[in-house]
Amino acid sequence: MSSWSACTYNFDATQVQINAANVNGGRQVKLMPSINLIDQKGIGFIEYLNGVAIDQIVASSKGFLNTDFNKPYIDKKVITEGILASEFVFDVSNLQNINLGNSKEIQQFFGQVIGSSSSKIEIQLDIGYSIVNNNSDYSNGEYITLTAVSTKFDTNNEVIVKDVDRKVHQVNTPSLGKVIFGIYLNQTSKQFGYMINGVNYGYLNINMQNPVNNMGYTLGLQQTPNPNSKFIGKQVSMQLITDSTKMTQTYPIGTKDICGNTI
Repeated sequence: MSSWSACTYNFDATQVQINAANVNGGRQVKLMPSINLIDQKGIGFIEYLNGVAIDQIVASSKGFLNTDFNKPYIDKKVITEGILASEFVFDVSNLQNINLGNSKEIQQFFGQVIGSSSSKIEIQLDIGYSIVNNNSDYSNGEYITLTAVSTKFDTNNEVIVKDVDRKVHQVNTPSLGKVIFGIYLNQTSKQFGYMINGVNYGYLNINMQNPVNNMGYTLGLQQTPNPNSKFIGKQVSMQLITDSTKMTQTYPIGTKDICGNTI
């Protein structure tokens, strides 16, 4: 891949594809009302969960063609050597100066990363960013929750869980209202590392069996369960950064973007 071209990812999934997936059951989704393909950003407005939960997402059309967990995941081809990175930006600047008082709030945003070899899906990382207020389960504040799973084949050649790791971090949202979550995948050691707002937390306690050659991403926004939430109607955005020239975090020396351009 050319080191002179921008490294992009295409959030081109259609509502028709999403509707077809919704028929299969599970948590229902719809496209975010505004999607900027150039900036790889989805913009949505927080809604009330009135009955059936419907998440707002951005995703790739290729990603929706992958329906069998036992088969390789085909989406964005990536380099298969060295360390490769990408970033998520959760922009909640419109929520920062709201006086929540005693309002019960648990507003959640999410991202998902899937990495696949030619044999199978090797890893799945689910990222949750939550804003919590007056909730009995958590102290007031913002949280990043990670759940990572690597896979292996069982004796029947079915894909099963190999390793699982889960992390929860309470974070401080910077004054600009953007939380930046960076990931870096080491194709040599087959490990997955991450950082939040410039703090490197190192590798998760999981190992892949094989380097990945395809990756897929999804970003999303959940509804609020509180009909009186002070967040309802507020605009938020989620962005994926895959190009080396746009990344802001400091990665291990020699790290490249998923296309092979040195950061």
